[in-house]
Amino acid sequence: MFRLTKKTALLLLAGALALPAVSLAQNADATAPQASLLAGDTAFQAFSNVERRALTADVAEYTFQVRVGSGPYDVIGVHRVVKEIAPNVPARTQEAVFLAHGDIWNFRAAFLTAAQSDALPDDQALPVFLAENGVDVWGIDFRWTLVPRSESDFTFMADWGIEQDARDLGVAIGVARVTRALTGSGFGKVTLLGWSRGGQIGYAYLNGETQLPPGLRQVKGYIPVDIYLKTDVAELKTLACLRQQGAEAEIGKNNYASGVGTLAIDLGTAAIADPNGPSLALAGFTNRQAGLVVGAATFFLLQGTEPAPVYHFTGGTFEGIVPTGLLYSTERALFDFEAAASPYQPNRELADADAAVCETTDVPFDDHLSEITVPILYVGAGGGFGEFGVYTTTLLGSTDVTSLIVDLLPDEARIADYGHADLFLANDAETRVWQPILDWVRAH
Repeated sequence: MFRLTKKTALLLLAGALALPAVSLAQNADATAPQASLLAGDTAFQAFSNVERRALTADVAEYTFQVRVGSGPYDVIGVHRVVKEIAPNVPARTQEAVFLAHGDIWNFRAAFLTAAQSDALPDDQALPVFLAENGVDVWGIDFRWTLVPRSESDFTFMADWGIEQDARDLGVAIGVARVTRALTGSGFGKVTLLGWSRGGQIGYAYLNGETQLPPGLRQVKGYIPVDIYLKTDVAELKTLACLRQQGAEAEIGKNNYASGVGTLAIDLGTAAIADPNGPSLALAGFTNRQAGLVVGAATFFLLQGTEPAPVYHFTGGTFEGIVPTGLLYSTERALFDFEAAASPYQPNRELADADAAVCETTDVPFDDHLSEITVPILYVGAGGGFGEFGVYTTTLLGSTDVTSLIVDLLPDEARIADYGHADLFLANDAETRVWQPILDWVRAH
C-alpha cells in the first residue's frame, strides 16, 4: 500500500534542504537556467535538464527532472509556471496550485497546449491565467510520459501502478514546497488539482496522506477535475470491470504498456500535415475527420467501454457519424493537443484505477477516503465525466465541498456538450472554468 510515512516525509524534506547550495559567486552567469529556478541560489543543480522559457511578458515556465529510482526511466518532470519580477526572478506568492495530468498527455500537453499551438495565444492556458493572477503553479510529468517512442522492452513497466504515481506526486509536491521556501514564498501547503487519471492519482495520494500527522501533510485543498474514483451507477461499474479485465489480460501476456498515445500522436500529426488526405488509421475518413473523431467522438474509439455516456474530449457537430467541426475549442488546438501525446502508459496503472471503480479486487489506495477532510472543489464537463464525478466526493470526510459542472445541454444532447478537454482548450474556458477555480483557491 502507498503510505507517505513520517520517515519518508522527513527524509524528503531533509534531502531537499540538504541539496548542495552553490553561491551565486560560484556561478557567474546569473541568468543561466540552473540558477534561475531558485533566483540566484543554484541548489537545484542536482536536478537535471533545468530549463526556463518565457510564456508571456511577465510569466515564465521552469522545467527540470528529478530522479526517483535507479532505472533508466525512473525520472519525473517538474514544472513551475510563475510570474516574475525580472527574468529569472520568480515573484513571491502566497498561493500555490499543483497540477497532475491524466492519461496520455503530460503537463505541457494537458495544461499548456496554447504555448505549443499556433492556433491559440500563449496566455490562453490555465497555468498562465493563474500565474498572471498571482498563483504559483506547479505540475508533474509522471515517469511513463518520458519513455520515448523508440523503446520496445517494457518489462520495467510491469509494476508501474497508481501507488507509484501517488508516491511520485508526493515527491514532486515536496520539491515544489521546498523550492517555494527557498525562493521566498514560504513552505506552506499547496492546493492540488488532478485532471482525469491525475484526479484518481490525487485521491490515492490524499488517501495515503491521511495517515500522516497534520504537520507533515502537504495538501490543503483538492480540485478533482472531471473524474471519479467510485461510482454508484451500476453500468459504469460494469464497464470499469471490463476495462480492468482487459488491462489485466494484457499484463498476463507480458504486454505492460498501452500504446494508445501513439495513435493520438499519429492522428493529430496527420490532421495538421495533410487534413484532406485519407486517414491510414480510420478507413473512410480524411485525416481531419479522424482527428476530430479523437476529440468529438472519443466514445467511438473506446468501443463501448467509455467511462461516461457518449464521453468525448471536445463537443462537436456531426453529419451522421462523421464529425464536421467543434463547438467550443479550435480544431488546430485539438490537433496540436493530440500530436503532443506521450506514446506509452502502464497497463498496471490502468488496471489499478479501474479496480478501484469496479470493486471486485481490493486495492489499498482507497481505504481511507472517509478520512480525507481538506476542502474540495469538483469540476466536471457535461460531455465528460460530468455529474458522475460528484459521488466520490460524498465518500470523503470533507465538510467543505463545492461542485462546478459545465453542463450546457440536456442529457439527450450530451454528445454535443462541453467535453473533457474543453475545460482547458475551449475559447471560453477562462470564464466558465478557470475564473471559478481561481476564486475558489483565493477563498481557501
